[in-house]
Amino acid sequence: MFSARQQMYRVSLIFLLSVLLCWSTGCVERYFPDEDNLKTGTLVINAHLTNKPGKKVIEISRSVTLLYPSADPVSGSFAEVIREDGEIKEFMENRPGFYESDMDADFLQIGMSYMLHVITPDGNEYESEFDQLRPVPEIDSIYYQVETNSFASESDSMEGIRFYIDFTYSDEDYKYMRWDVVETYEFHNPDMEGFMLDVDFRFKPLTDTNNYKVCYITKELSEIHSMSLGYLDLGIYIKKPFAFVPNNQMEQKLKHKYSLLVRQYSMGEAAFHYWNELKKTSQEQGWLFDQQPALLRSNILNVNDEEEMVLGFFSMSSIVEKRAFATQPEGLDMSLYEWYCFPTPKGPPGPVTRSDLPIFYGRAWRDGESVQAQVNRHCVDCRFYNNSTHIKPDFW
Repeated sequence: MFSARQQMYRVSLIFLLSVLLCWSTGCVERYFPDEDNLKTGTLVINAHLTNKPGKKVIEISRSVTLLYPSADPVSGSFAEVIREDGEIKEFMENRPGFYESDMDADFLQIGMSYMLHVITPDGNEYESEFDQLRPVPEIDSIYYQVETNSFASESDSMEGIRFYIDFTYSDEDYKYMRWDVVETYEFHNPDMEGFMLDVDFRFKPLTDTNNYKVCYITKELSEIHSMSLGYLDLGIYIKKPFAFVPNNQMEQKLKHKYSLLVRQYSMGEAAFHYWNELKKTSQEQGWLFDQQPALLRSNILNVNDEEEMVLGFFSMSSIVEKRAFATQPEGLDMSLYEWYCFPTPKGPPGPVTRSDLPIFYGRAWRDGESVQAQVNRHCVDCRFYNNSTHIKPDFW
C-alpha cells in the first residue's frame, strides 16, 4: 500500500492530473489530453499549511513520468510564505526537494491571508494566489457503530465498524471543510519461537530484541473527505461518516485495540474545488492507475509565463483533531486465523548462498508435535510489517 505522502504525490501527478478548474467562475472543465501533451519535467509544488504551530514543509519536484509518477526533487530553490501585511517566513532546504520552516502562533493568525513565493534554480519565479486562514469548528464528538458492509455482492459482505463525527456549523467563515484520518492498531504475532540462518551460516535463536511479538501499526488512510456546508442551516451536523474498518482475522485491526485520529480542516473555495475534484475523480476512476487521467491546473503560476503547466497546490487551513478508540467491539467475532504465519514445511530446501541470508524460521506446536519451517521475517518480528513499531504510542 502507498503511504499517505506517496498517495498525495500520485494524486498530484495522476488524479492531481485530473481537471482544469475555471477559477474565475468556479466551474470545472474536464478534458483528456493527447499523449504528446503529457510531458515529463513538469514542476510540482505542494504546500498544505495549517495554523498549528511547528514545522511546515513545502515540497518542490519535477515529474519523472506521468503514467507511473515518481519525484525528481528540485534542490536549490528559494521558498517563502508571505503574509498580507508583509511578514515573511523563509523555508530552508532540509533534504532534496523538501523545504522547512518553523512557524509560530504569532505568524499564523486567523483572518490573515498568505501566499507562496518560489524561485527555482533556473531563475523562474512562481507565486500562488493569496489564501485566507479561516476559523475551524471543534469536533463535538467521535464514535463508532458496528456495521455490515457489502462489497461486490451480499455474499462478499464483512462485519466491522464505522466511525462518525458530530460538529457544530456556527460560522459561515468555515463553510468549506476537509478531513483526513489516521488509524493505529495493536498487532500480535503468533506465539512461536524464532530462529535465523545468519550470514555466517550459523543457525541461531532470535534474541528478544529481534523477536517482537506485539507491535503498533499506524497508517494515514488515503480516502479524501471534503464537504461544502453552504447548503446547510447553521447548527449541529450529525453523523459525518468515515471509512469502514473491516473485522479481518488476518489484519487484527479490531482484535486488540484500534484508534482513529480525525483531523478537521477549514479551507477556501478554491482549495475545496481542488480536493473535491480529486475525490470525485477517484470515485469515478476507481483506483489509481485505472485509466489515463485528465489535467488539474494549480493555483501556483509562473509570474512570467502563465501558460506554463504547474502541478500541486498551495493552501492555508485551520485544524482541530480528535481521537477515539475501539477495544474489541461487542458483537464481532474476535477469533484469529489459526494458520496465519504458521511454519509449514514446503519440501526439501534448495541450495543457499550468502546473498540469500539471513533466512528466518519459526517453530510452533500443533497437536502435541513440534513443527519448524521457514517463515517471512515479519512473522517472527512484527516490526517488519509496513508502518509498524514495537514502541507503544503515548496515547495508548
